[in-house]
Amino acid sequence: MKQQQWCGMTAKMGTVLAGVFTIMAVHMYLIFEHNHLGHGNCTEITLKYESASDIINDFIICWSFKIVLFLSFITILISCFLLYSVYAQIFRGLVIYIAWIFFYETVNLVIQILTNDDFSVTEVRIMRWFGLVSRTVMHCFWMFFVINYAQITYKNQSQGNIISYKRRISTAEALHNRNKRLSVLGGLSGSHLETQHFGRQRRCSGKTSIK
Repeated sequence: MKQQQWCGMTAKMGTVLAGVFTIMAVHMYLIFEHNHLGHGNCTEITLKYESASDIINDFIICWSFKIVLFLSFITILISCFLLYSVYAQIFRGLVIYIAWIFFYETVNLVIQILTNDDFSVTEVRIMRWFGLVSRTVMHCFWMFFVINYAQITYKNQSQGNIISYKRRISTAEALHNRNKRLSVLGGLSGSHLETQHFGRQRRCSGKTSIK
């Protein structure tokens, strides 16, 4: 059966390219953010606010690059797992990738909003927002292929489970019918032996009476 295509690509091909794009985009994002977030001085931030939200904001600003680095490392691992899931047709790997990308970009958006005021150069702000928006748009584009391929993988696994279940049922029924036939044949052979035994006894008793 010919697979449906979008923009000249099948769902499987688009999912593979989604994983490759994520790995490359995360690598470029780390290089760019390292030049801007990697030189933050946490000693300048003091917990002078009493509200919990201010404390959380200060913590995110202070550890922004370390948070981005950790999340990016996890994203690369999940993208590699996505490529393996396409090869092995693992539905769970596709779902994990979809959920993680939404979480990853949401955290990046929060970090960018909190840290954007720290840059006095307008061009840097524009470049950061341009990178975030363009990467998010591309993730949405590739996510369409990932979701479609996840649906295809789920249907294939469901059909495979149904086929294996029917095979198990047919095998169990065949064994049951075989056991029934064997029991019936065993009963018939037993009755036949009993008939022969009684016939022999009757012949022997007849001969004894003639003597």
